[in-house]
Amino acid sequence: MITDKGPWWFTSKTVKPRDRSKIISVRTGITEIDKKIIGLNKKEVSVFSGFRSAGKSTILTQIALQVAHEGKRVALFSGESREDRVFEWTYLICAGRSYTYPTDYENYFKIAPDAMPLMQDWLEQKMFVYNNSYGNKYDTLFSMMQDCIDKKRTDVIILDNLMSIDIGATDANKNAKQSEFIWKIKNFAEEKDVHIILVAHPRKTVGGVLRIDDISGTSDLTNAADNVFLLHRVNFDFKRNARALFRWGEEEPILNYDNIIEIAKNRDLGRVDDWIGMYFDKASKQMSCDGKEIIYGWRNDR
Repeated sequence: MITDKGPWWFTSKTVKPRDRSKIISVRTGITEIDKKIIGLNKKEVSVFSGFRSAGKSTILTQIALQVAHEGKRVALFSGESREDRVFEWTYLICAGRSYTYPTDYENYFKIAPDAMPLMQDWLEQKMFVYNNSYGNKYDTLFSMMQDCIDKKRTDVIILDNLMSIDIGATDANKNAKQSEFIWKIKNFAEEKDVHIILVAHPRKTVGGVLRIDDISGTSDLTNAADNVFLLHRVNFDFKRNARALFRWGEEEPILNYDNIIEIAKNRDLGRVDDWIGMYFDKASKQMSCDGKEIIYGWRNDR
């Protein structure tokens, strides 16, 4: 039987092979990830998770800046940070170590004054941060996302994070509401031709090393997602726990990095269990695979 949705069952002759040249991928800017999965495909959803200080804010900001660097547009919902704090962090990473200078405080760096207006001009019509004054109810958020796509032609949407979005859940229906939400995001991304990144917090783990099943909430979060990335900070506890869990030796190379991004799931190319080592630059808060400064499009020396 054939309806307006097509036949009930497909056969080998009624399904056309996918044309990869028509799949639009947005690079993450993290070289080793882009080598392995090409990038973040439009019409898909990625879930990011990690413990505190694992580098989520840095990586998400760098992805947003990479989107801008490629001449595309990104929208960001940050339920736990004010818009000025979001942009403050963004400018620091965008500036790079060449345009930051130290202060009397060990972890506080300032941006060169002449760099700020250049970055503001460059990002003006490329990055849009949601106004939290309009609330965090998911139906309002979807309306705002639709508006941003229609008026700003947004390519990537970052939702940071699931716990700060009011999806109407109670203790009794939490999993059901999360399942409903992730599938709505999935359908929205495909229908609107965007890539959506959703941050989901983990629950406490037994072994101390975050695994995909440790992401808090319904299993549909990771089942529906096209990509799942786990972020790890390589501190003393992580080294001890990872050696015990994976039976790594003292000289395991991945433990020489500051942070790790783990590709826990990639539906498109079937990548799984890829560990990407990252070096952290204290001055700019940038993370890179080779420790080199990332240069974005606002700079005259690009």
